[in-house]
Amino acid sequence: MRHVKRRLKSAHWRLGSTVACVLVAYTGSANAFPLTILPDWDINWDNTIAYNLGVRAQGINPSIGNNPLYSESDYKFPHAGDVVTNRVSDLMEFDASHEKQYGFRLSASFWKDFAYGGGVANHPGDAVFGVPYSALGSYSGNQYGSYTQRYYQQGGELLDAFGFWNFKLDGQPASLKVGRLTQYWGTALFFGTQGVSYGQNASDGIQGAATPGTQAKQLAIPRAQVLFETQLTPTTSVAAEYFFEYAASRFPEGGTYLGTAGFLFNGPNLLEGNIPRGADVKPNNGFHDDYGLKFSWSPKWLPGGTMGFYYRNLTETSPWVLLGVNPVTGATNYHLAYAPNVKLYGYSLDLPIGAYSAGLDVTYRHNTALNSGLGPLPSDPSGEAGARGDTLNVVANVLAGLSRSPLWDTGTAIAEVAFTQKLRTTSNSALYNGVGNAAACPTGSKWSGCSTNNSVAAAISFDPQWLQVVPGIDLDMPIFAEYGIFGNTPSLNGTYQGELIYTVGLHALIQQKYNVTLQYNGYHAHTSGGLTSFGPGGPAYYSGGNGPFFYNDKGWISLTLSAQF
Repeated sequence: MRHVKRRLKSAHWRLGSTVACVLVAYTGSANAFPLTILPDWDINWDNTIAYNLGVRAQGINPSIGNNPLYSESDYKFPHAGDVVTNRVSDLMEFDASHEKQYGFRLSASFWKDFAYGGGVANHPGDAVFGVPYSALGSYSGNQYGSYTQRYYQQGGELLDAFGFWNFKLDGQPASLKVGRLTQYWGTALFFGTQGVSYGQNASDGIQGAATPGTQAKQLAIPRAQVLFETQLTPTTSVAAEYFFEYAASRFPEGGTYLGTAGFLFNGPNLLEGNIPRGADVKPNNGFHDDYGLKFSWSPKWLPGGTMGFYYRNLTETSPWVLLGVNPVTGATNYHLAYAPNVKLYGYSLDLPIGAYSAGLDVTYRHNTALNSGLGPLPSDPSGEAGARGDTLNVVANVLAGLSRSPLWDTGTAIAEVAFTQKLRTTSNSALYNGVGNAAACPTGSKWSGCSTNNSVAAAISFDPQWLQVVPGIDLDMPIFAEYGIFGNTPSLNGTYQGELIYTVGLHALIQQKYNVTLQYNGYHAHTSGGLTSFGPGGPAYYSGGNGPFFYNDKGWISLTLSAQF
């Protein structure tokens, strides 16, 4: 068991940066299709059809592929040139409003990926003499579970489903929305996991991985809520939301190309073919204590600027991965657990500075989930919770438009920095996966994934554009990079020192309606500790690393086509 625990530390990495921050999505400016059915109603029906083809650009690095935790993901598409996604999707959107006073919105998504037939693949050899890799698999019978099948092979889901009412309250504009929707507070662009919007929405990391270039806001998963907003004075406004549905974030599943450790997250049901999946610890749907309050102020002494003040009570949308003991049978299981009743106090500032637009999020999170070892603790044998603590988070960004030059016509440049400081551990400190805590992180080194008490990371987006290179076609070159400058974030979904995620692409917008994007997606993270093996005589692999080092051989090329009508 200690051997398994030691090699699981690297699974606690920030998927949000890998998926959501591939950044800028390009949608045509075509108008929605109008339906003139009822007088005084504006009714529109949109469809966005997208096709995504992904090809592996690197062969397997044996020092990664020989690790039983990552072999399923590496060997599903083992060769450079293999098609890793061949996905068709349709986003349908239906909007109806009566003189912009009241109405409703419905949206749904459908998809099919032709690359994911044939079930789970694995290393063809033995992890140790007499023990084939297939015996250490993450899926019973080496067949994808229903969850993985739904999100990787074929599926669909209802997204938005809400009604709205715009009205006057004491002479000031007000609005009410009821149903499944998303709301995004604060100014953070890339590091939403450290901003005001933390936990406000679950994030669809599966869709983000399948369609590179999707904006973080577009990955938000709608959930049922009541949202009320009103203007108090010309310079102040308030908003309040209350949730009556819970949604957990989705992440790339084990055994898929961009999966992490094979047994994660919702599809797999075995840890190295032996330890079964137990029941996850998560809130039920229904009324509970997730809610938020927002006060905005645009004072005259801050020209063009807006300050936001926030209080939110939330349930974590990202999980701990914990071990537990069944109290009836005494058998060990592994499962996911989500921390409830996290309190967030936040401040945001959105301010134009000359030709630039600057943003700032500052948050204090009380009792938030910290990176944790597997456990369980003697006081919590079933593994209900990991370590929790208080953190201070600061995210600052600046956006600039590119002026016309001999190299480009226009474009945008964005830079963002995120800082997190752990202030204290409030509970289950023995499970905190931090430097100096030998029980949860035996190596004691940040280079093997142990969290540090603070971290700094930066992200840059640079997107020069060339207008009408030929009649009807605009070109741009989106370039994105995120780098962990110092430390490993102590909370969930943070960054790791030395971790680099980058994309370089070329995008064409054709007749303001059709989009074509060709993009390379690359990754690099540190490995540490030399080589080890599953057992005597088994193939050698990296003993550990810092962040998603198991992506170091996963560089890939994607081609995305989309059209809106």
